[in-house]
Amino acid sequence: MQPKVLICEDLPSLREHARKVSQSIFLEQKLDALFDEALDGDQAIAKAKSFDPSLILMDISMPGTNGIKAARTIWQDKPTLKILFWSQYKHEAYIRELGKIVPDEAIHGYLLKSEDDEKLKEAIESVYFHDLPYIGAQIQAVRTRLKDTAITDAEYETLMDIFAGLTDKAIAKKEHISYRGAQNRLSNLLNKLLKGEDGFIRETAGIEVFNPRTRLVFEAIRRGLIDLDGINDQKTKLDAWLYSEFGFAPNP
Repeated sequence: MQPKVLICEDLPSLREHARKVSQSIFLEQKLDALFDEALDGDQAIAKAKSFDPSLILMDISMPGTNGIKAARTIWQDKPTLKILFWSQYKHEAYIRELGKIVPDEAIHGYLLKSEDDEKLKEAIESVYFHDLPYIGAQIQAVRTRLKDTAITDAEYETLMDIFAGLTDKAIAKKEHISYRGAQNRLSNLLNKLLKGEDGFIRETAGIEVFNPRTRLVFEAIRRGLIDLDGINDQKTKLDAWLYSEFGFAPNP
């Protein structure tokens, strides 16, 4: 079957570059691949149906519908379509969100645009020709860090309760546990937020992590609740919501 490659990228120079690198691989295999382009996630969704690609090289950060949202929609109809995410970002939110949406049966990959052409070729060969996922070394490092440091969903909900001003007695009642159990849970959460495995207080950009507002924003970013494509608008909305709900004024 003739390979059909869809390149989804909003920058013309990068579309052309990705096409040349991809085309060289198929020519080496004596395959005459067909290529098509999409300028954003909405076009990628449409062309996944009309062009019916066998491989999509997908940018993540684009105007309108980003690559992750587009992939989620595409995989609903084509759960085994091979998608290689090619991005300039290694934000934890993107990597966390990819972990949520990739179907078990899908073959995919994720590498950074900062990698050289040989890495891009290696990724395409792995995903398309060998049916093996390809995760770049820098992305794998972030995934490992996320696994080691991210708080659980239950801890996140508890943090939200603390931030909302609930007392340990109120949290105990809400979670149907003993008052002492609530105190122990909050103490353990505090220790986890404040200290790393080495037992020292952990800091992020010079700010202690256990600042409820700061930690809430970090966790919202990690969980994909803040869309990094529109971070400034999202921050404004978040600040307004924090002020209306809890009376916290935005940082100057």
